[in-house]
Amino acid sequence: MKSILRRSRHGSHRGHGGKTCSTLSALVSDTGPKEVLLILLLCLTPVFYSNTNLFCDRLDSLDSLHHPGNYQADIQAGATTGYYLLFSIWWSSILSIYVLILCVRLGYHSQQTLAQVQAKEYRSRGSNVQRYIAWFMAEFSVIIADLPEVIGIGIACNLFFGWPYWVGVLASLLTTMTFLMTIHVGIQILEGIIVCFIGVMCIALFVEMSFVNPDTEAIVKGWVYGFVDVTSDDLFAIAGIIGAVVMPHNLYLHTGSVQTREVVRQPAVVEKAVRYCSMEPAVPMLVTFFVNMAVVAIAAEQVYGSESADTVGLTDFCNYFLSLKGGCLLWGIALLAAGQSSAITTTYTGQFIMDGFLNLRFPIRARAIVTRLVAITPCVLVSVLFPNGLNLMINLVNAMLGILLPFALLPLIKYNCSPEVMGNYASKGIEKKVLYGFGVCVWLINAFTLSVPGGGFFGEFVNRSMEWSIAKVGWICLELLIQMSYAYWNYMCLFTPLGRSFVEIEEEAAPLEGQNIIHD
Repeated sequence: MKSILRRSRHGSHRGHGGKTCSTLSALVSDTGPKEVLLILLLCLTPVFYSNTNLFCDRLDSLDSLHHPGNYQADIQAGATTGYYLLFSIWWSSILSIYVLILCVRLGYHSQQTLAQVQAKEYRSRGSNVQRYIAWFMAEFSVIIADLPEVIGIGIACNLFFGWPYWVGVLASLLTTMTFLMTIHVGIQILEGIIVCFIGVMCIALFVEMSFVNPDTEAIVKGWVYGFVDVTSDDLFAIAGIIGAVVMPHNLYLHTGSVQTREVVRQPAVVEKAVRYCSMEPAVPMLVTFFVNMAVVAIAAEQVYGSESADTVGLTDFCNYFLSLKGGCLLWGIALLAAGQSSAITTTYTGQFIMDGFLNLRFPIRARAIVTRLVAITPCVLVSVLFPNGLNLMINLVNAMLGILLPFALLPLIKYNCSPEVMGNYASKGIEKKVLYGFGVCVWLINAFTLSVPGGGFFGEFVNRSMEWSIAKVGWICLELLIQMSYAYWNYMCLFTPLGRSFVEIEEEAAPLEGQNIIHD
């Protein structure tokens, strides 16, 4: 196999997680004072992020920021459109921050997870069918969100050892179980390892961006008003960006993970806890946007306009690095770390979903095995039969996550605006209108993506490539059925009144002066 790993003249630097910043200089050449300052600044970010005790739910936020699907969406955006989809990455990041804040509010003020409130709403209507449909869609979003992570581990094993992708995909089950068995050592240690690995890759991407000389004017234009250049052919990429940044299963995870922190049930104390945890995703999200910008810039400068623009992705992106010695090694480490992070987050998400909708709980390792086995099956088939189609598979998964987002986002918006769930803390006035506007916009973007040519779904082949025939009529009927069902479900989730109160807040005695209000 042709080696794509370039050796550093200073030798290998693997296995020195605590000395990441001191050894990074060996990975770049001709690093100037500005780059050194940037490296030091970015080194502090993951360290603070992984060790602070003020903030909560670090790992689930990390998974939503740095995962293979996110990288793939950025690569495709830069490779196929240059810079003008940066605006969609920016606004998806802002939406993600707002969504995580809504999750914190719902979790603390109602003392319930999103899955629990949904189940209570459907039970109050006497509709087990709706409850099971909502449960299935939530579980489906967890499983397909795990596909890019499984593929990422397969790619990492290919970069490290030269294994075929399918061997690495199968090995992901073993690495996942080994990783989960170390949880008893301490979740903060695992978080630190993951953040360290991913932090190094983020720094490396920034340094690499400085060497490809990105078009600053094009970056600003794409960031501020890139939407003026958008066509229907970009809808598939935009849906993928939304799905990769605002992953639907993270809404269930975040509302559940805030429940693991005990808070004294006094209004002032709960508000302070909400404020602390609402601050948590802002800085990582903003830092991550600039990491995404770096990936887009590298792809735009190195791949845009080439014959491989439509197919480039996780499997070969590191081949376009100009300055990084051992860049593919770093890339593989980042993919491996992201895959292991997902093993933890998807496992706990599945627990929250099953417990909320069905009142069932599986042993954590059994849950992890089931989720990953289901995810491994299609990945093995694609990696064996179509090894060059792995990047396309991740693109499709990202777009599907965007399509599935309203199934979790619209109920979250409605519950945050409902006094029946939030009591006096329900959103109202302008904020309520903004939230409903966000929800309707996401719904409409997805509806257009399903049917418009360039969206990658029905419009791609029904409107463009198929001659009129019985088969085409059948596809059109199926498209109409799915669109009507999608519209009905989203309307019901967003606009159907709850009818009764689900508030479960119980007040406790006020804390003594100096007493911690949030307990790990």
